[in-house]
Amino acid sequence: MLARLQALSDDHFNCHPDEVGWAMVGTLDHYASLLKRITDSAFGEGEHAE
Repeated sequence: MLARLQALSDDHFNCHPDEVGWAMVGTLDHYASLLKRITDSAFGEGEHAE
């Protein structure tokens, strides 16, 4: 899963940098929030802190 995400990131999430619009920004913000939830849970940070 991480390798697939890295490859997608390396390919600019299937979007040419000159074509990035607000919809893509919103999508990437959503992806970032999901990844933050995962890392917070894995490392006991954020709302998962003890």
